[in-house]
Amino acid sequence: MTHGFFKYICLMVALAFFFFPGARGADSVDGSAAFPQSLNPGASSPVVNRKPPFLSGGAAWDSGFIPFAQGETKTVFHNIGGDPVNYIVFMQFYAQYSGGMNQIAFGGNDLGKKTWGEDCNNYQIGAYWNSLNSFNITVTRRQNDASAENIRIRIWVDTAPAWDSGWTSLVAGAEATTLNHNLGGSSDEYVVYMEQKSAEYGVNQVFYGGGDLGNASFGGTHANHRVGSFFKSLNTTSIKVFRREEDFFAEQVRIRIFKIPKSTFDSGWVAVSYGALTSFNHYIGGNAHDYLVDLQMRNITEGVNNKFYGGADQGTSVLPGYYEDDRIGTWWTGLSDRKIDIFRNYEDIFAQEVRVRIWNFWSPPSPNFDSGWTSIAQGATQVFNHDLNTGQSALMVDMQQKGTNGATNHTGYGGMDLGPIKNPNDRTGAWWFNLTANQVSVFRRNEDEYAAQARIRVWITPKPEYDSDWFLITAGGAAKILNHNLGGDAADYLVDMQQTNVMDGINHVYYGGKDLGNKASGTVSENDRVGAQWHSLTNSSITVYRRSEDDFAQNARVRIWRMAKPGYDSGWSSVAAGSNLEMTHNLKGNPHRYYIYFQFLDAGLLGVNQCFYGGNVFGTHPASGSTDDYVGAAWGNLTGSTIEVFRGAKDEVADNHVIRIWRTPPLVSPRGILDYLLGITPLNQRMLDEADTNGDVKVNIADFNYLLQD
Repeated sequence: MTHGFFKYICLMVALAFFFFPGARGADSVDGSAAFPQSLNPGASSPVVNRKPPFLSGGAAWDSGFIPFAQGETKTVFHNIGGDPVNYIVFMQFYAQYSGGMNQIAFGGNDLGKKTWGEDCNNYQIGAYWNSLNSFNITVTRRQNDASAENIRIRIWVDTAPAWDSGWTSLVAGAEATTLNHNLGGSSDEYVVYMEQKSAEYGVNQVFYGGGDLGNASFGGTHANHRVGSFFKSLNTTSIKVFRREEDFFAEQVRIRIFKIPKSTFDSGWVAVSYGALTSFNHYIGGNAHDYLVDLQMRNITEGVNNKFYGGADQGTSVLPGYYEDDRIGTWWTGLSDRKIDIFRNYEDIFAQEVRVRIWNFWSPPSPNFDSGWTSIAQGATQVFNHDLNTGQSALMVDMQQKGTNGATNHTGYGGMDLGPIKNPNDRTGAWWFNLTANQVSVFRRNEDEYAAQARIRVWITPKPEYDSDWFLITAGGAAKILNHNLGGDAADYLVDMQQTNVMDGINHVYYGGKDLGNKASGTVSENDRVGAQWHSLTNSSITVYRRSEDDFAQNARVRIWRMAKPGYDSGWSSVAAGSNLEMTHNLKGNPHRYYIYFQFLDAGLLGVNQCFYGGNVFGTHPASGSTDDYVGAAWGNLTGSTIEVFRGAKDEVADNHVIRIWRTPPLVSPRGILDYLLGITPLNQRMLDEADTNGDVKVNIADFNYLLQD
């Protein structure tokens, strides 16, 4: 048998697995193998211990969009563990031709004759979840539904809501129960999370907001029963809850209120018309799959409420002033990276005004530009044409270095002049500068050994949670305190600081602050303290300082994003000054796809910071300590399972550090790899790098199989 024939047979087997997924066995409930790649948020990452508080960062667990047949119930395993009393569940739907991403008929709705006509009377639409426990959750798509072809569940774990009612028993049809929270402040800062519990359905959101059953639901024995529960009359001291007259899902109700971090988008209260679709343009950008939507409703008599959320059709036991089959309630639909649509039902009175808030938890996608590894001579500049043709304000640059030893690193990032221990005054590292709408340049310093190759990636970013815009900052003057007031946990932030001057444009020259040696030339001199640095990051502010003789950060700009859960989060770790620490992330695959974020914690005055990022050797004007002290920290020796951190011998700013790593999804599909292997479609160098999914520096059938399983 020839090698070529053997290769052909292997590819045919792989094709069978690709086109006939049943050959791989039953699909897992996360749907990752079966759902279109453009909608799949990615394979689940290795477990990290930290779980971001609700809406501070991404969910502790994400099912991805799971295909559901009409009338299908699935048990979905999350295996979070711990006490589910601390869970917050968010469910959303996707249907390509019926609402896109939506919450139409959230919790379920039984149609009357008016919605889709006589033929659709008693249709059961929407979806709901129930029986939540520490390991799984049950999800049902109803028999005649058209908008929940795919269902996604995300779960946050939060032990500290602003207020928790605990489980409160309610009598069906009794007067609404008033729960006093006495939180004060502004109720516009609240997010209300309501869940129900019954002996049969466990913790659930079945008929969330209330609904009327038709004569086909639940065995046909509950025709026209009024079920579910809702809240209303939210204010700064109390909230009311009501269990409907024939309900069997909400024997107990629990309300948690969160005084939530600032949202990426807030529409404010807007009047909407009956039977009309109202569009809200949020222009967040990025991937709408990273968003979480909170829709509030308000009317004059019942205030802020969730009555008939997702829509409901009235049965024969109608509300006062209504008729059988009247359509009430409100829902959101058509969520994209630019807008969201709100529909208020035709006879609704509960959503005279609506308010939409959206939180974005960014997970870095494949970069819009990737230079690949490019060799640069010492003392040379390399211009990269990214050709994104977009405003620099939307761009984020990541530069990685590869040393003469072949190790990927950030040693000397932004430039570093060495001290007496090794090659005194040698100029090492690299920096990027002159970022424009179509170009960015990299300079490798004259005696460098850490950046023999450089790689530039550029992202067109979504709207940041905070953007200081460009501000003037005086060299050696007072530090600039920026009040971002984002709230939540600052451990969920990604901070990107850029600087600019006339000659170098937008740049990272001497990023984090550096001291120059005796080979300094041009506009700088020996012992000059240059660059800018940020420190003292909290959930309300961040401080920026420009060093005393700096000429590269005449203006600075700080952007902050809230991030989705990374594939790896080291948590705060420590390494002794002058030592290396190898950290095991075990993300596997090709490190080419990693986005790495590294920051420090000073036990003293600087708090969370990136001062002297990549390392620095003090000159004759040390910020602390003595001349020639090696300070700061850097990461290096990146592999598919480990990363190493080095802390300067006299460092005082990196008492602790944290490494977070996100894996960006590959640009190439399994089909693209097969087409390349079969000689059907050639791949350029970038796509070859992307196709090397397992990181063995070659593209073969193993990469196809790795991508299928990833």
